[in-house]
Amino acid sequence: MMSIFASAAVLLSALAVMTDAHVSFRFPCPRRGPYWECPQPGPNEWNLVDYDVRSPAGTHGTIVSPICKHPSSFAGTRPTFQAGQTVAAQMDVGAYHMGGSCQWALSYDNGANWVVFQDYFQSCLSNATQGTTFTLPFKIPADAPSGDAIVNWIWNNNEGNRELYSSCSDVVIQGTNGGSLSGVKPLFANYGPNSPFIQEKALANGNWGKAFFDARPPITITVPKVSKRELMRRLVNRITNSD
Repeated sequence: MMSIFASAAVLLSALAVMTDAHVSFRFPCPRRGPYWECPQPGPNEWNLVDYDVRSPAGTHGTIVSPICKHPSSFAGTRPTFQAGQTVAAQMDVGAYHMGGSCQWALSYDNGANWVVFQDYFQSCLSNATQGTTFTLPFKIPADAPSGDAIVNWIWNNNEGNRELYSSCSDVVIQGTNGGSLSGVKPLFANYGPNSPFIQEKALANGNWGKAFFDARPPITITVPKVSKRELMRRLVNRITNSD
């Protein structure tokens, strides 16, 4: 366990780094996020805390990090959402860049495949205020299968450098035991030189990337049905990890 002085130093470091960042989830917690309400690192994991969690995953010139930035969260309880539930997500806003276009996607295989379940084009975050927590709801699909999943918030900003933001949260979905979820694959624009390019809104003359979003290919992901024994094992693991 960290001493009170080490904990204070970590907090001050987080505040210093994050003042220059932009936007991420605060709830549900982003992977390895520095927020007090998120799963905390183990004794030897404090160097893995992401104090720059609000920074973009990439620009049109450079891929800065993988889409989820980190391969996993710290051990701890994942929030549980019901299929069909509207979640009042809390976004930690450093700079809102006059809004932009958002996509929400689910993955059940640790990010190998994504299906978009909600969009909000051009005006996403346009009413946010810099330096605040902003509520941005999303709705879990009513037909979402049960299982451990990742919710990914993906955002292309309207103003400033041509960037892609991506914030991944590990969650548990309670829905149908086994099934499929259909939609479209996410658009990862302004994410490296080979990605689609979306211009600043003020310079785009109305071409804010709609053609790219309309061209997203369809995808169906299937989650196998789980036996009662396996469901019980997972429940025990979750209880154990929450201690």
